[in-house]
Amino acid sequence: MAARQSLSETYRTMAHLRRFFESVRRTITTEPTNGGLTPAQQFALLTLAGNPSSEPLTIGDLARQTFATMNTTSALVRRMERSGLVRTTRSSRDRRFVYVKLTPLGERRLRPSTAAVVEALRAAADEQGRAQLRAAFEAWFDNWGSVIKALSSDRRRPRSRR
Repeated sequence: MAARQSLSETYRTMAHLRRFFESVRRTITTEPTNGGLTPAQQFALLTLAGNPSSEPLTIGDLARQTFATMNTTSALVRRMERSGLVRTTRSSRDRRFVYVKLTPLGERRLRPSTAAVVEALRAAADEQGRAQLRAAFEAWFDNWGSVIKALSSDRRRPRSRR
């Protein structure tokens, strides 16, 4: 019975986190930004601005980190370059690699846009209840192994045909 109760608590926690993430997704993709950026531009610029490496990202790196295709990212980068938000350079060692770097204009446009999204995220967290979210995240991270085990153990194995 304790495992069932634990599983029930897991479902409540997951539902709470799912509502929060859905609220965040909707806010980010529908909230107009003060910097006049599209959600895709803002995500790409945030990724470039938050790059922890001293090396610039390639278009492929940017595509992977923003969960987009190479074609979509290439087109986005071209549009952002025409707008002066980013600068691209080809690798001198391997001409197939194109590096993308945030420009000062890109950073200036990113700041108000990020502020608007941060405010929307704060509102979403307040709506869901910060203490409840914090507890849900802590429960999830502290117990993720047992959660997976509990969810996996309840799977019914398909019968083998004779």
